[in-house]
Amino acid sequence: MQPIPEKFTTLVSDVEFFLCDGLKGENLSKKAKEKRDSLIKRIKEVKLNFPQDFKDKSGDDSDCEEEVDSNNDAGSLVSERADKDEEAFEGAHQSPPMAAQDLTSVFKAGYLEKRRKDHSFFGTEWQKRWCALSHHVFYYYGSDKDKQQKGEFSIDGYTVKMNSTLRKDSKKDCCFEITAPDKRVYQFCASSFKEAEEWVKQIDFVLRDMSGVIPEDEEEPELYDDVGAMEDKDEPIDEDIYEMLPEEELPTPAKPPPKFEPAVKPAPPPSVDKSTDFPNFYQGLWDCTGDHPDELSFKRGDAIYILSKEYQSFGWWVGEKSGAVGIVPKDYLMELYAL
Repeated sequence: MQPIPEKFTTLVSDVEFFLCDGLKGENLSKKAKEKRDSLIKRIKEVKLNFPQDFKDKSGDDSDCEEEVDSNNDAGSLVSERADKDEEAFEGAHQSPPMAAQDLTSVFKAGYLEKRRKDHSFFGTEWQKRWCALSHHVFYYYGSDKDKQQKGEFSIDGYTVKMNSTLRKDSKKDCCFEITAPDKRVYQFCASSFKEAEEWVKQIDFVLRDMSGVIPEDEEEPELYDDVGAMEDKDEPIDEDIYEMLPEEELPTPAKPPPKFEPAVKPAPPPSVDKSTDFPNFYQGLWDCTGDHPDELSFKRGDAIYILSKEYQSFGWWVGEKSGAVGIVPKDYLMELYAL
């Protein structure tokens, strides 16, 4: 009997590996599990009938008998091993386990399809991953409830851009990649073109922030069509088109009650040149009539020179008007000169 061609024995071994290891941990329906077990059984029968052809390709059959909980939150075990193997192969720094819900300063998060660096004929090229950009580290998990990341990498030194050549199906315009010289290339696919653009925008924002070259938004000057139009006209301006509005009367605040009783009327401080002491000149906002002998009365618009602000905590200042000195409520005053 002629031996079986090697390409057929390799194909059978690959199918068996996919059924035993590739589907391990997947949440299969009852019917799919029965079909899987049936195919595995038939492959074993073929290998037993041709032991000389499958002698070097037979693996440990105990793996095919192992039962895996279909409700495993970590998702596919083979996918998890593949991710860890890829990271180990790249020599990437492995961060301590970080639960997805414990990430801080998350700029962007959501489900993406991550392209595996190496995939077999029967393996899945694109894997659904819950991804998050936290600080300057890109994490990816099996789901948003995972207690440990499947992998992560720092985006420092990387660039991000859209890439429509990664796929040939309807999602080709939803792909983007994160690349850097002499480093592994990470490729992802979003659920929509808009979602992919948002990922690219956020990653690019963090990269610019790390390099300190985030451009400030420049406000464009507001342009008016009528600017310069009046300069070309010699016609007089009709002032009747302007409406004169009455001055808005502000409510008069209540005077603060004096919290002190000076024994004598406050004396002015040492003589200063009032002609240049503009910051201490104020004017009355409302009419104020003193209730006590030591209070200075004034009307709205009167100029008052402030001699002291030592009672400011009580709401009063010491002022002078037309040679008369007394305390005045500071809330009744406003600066006379705009410096």
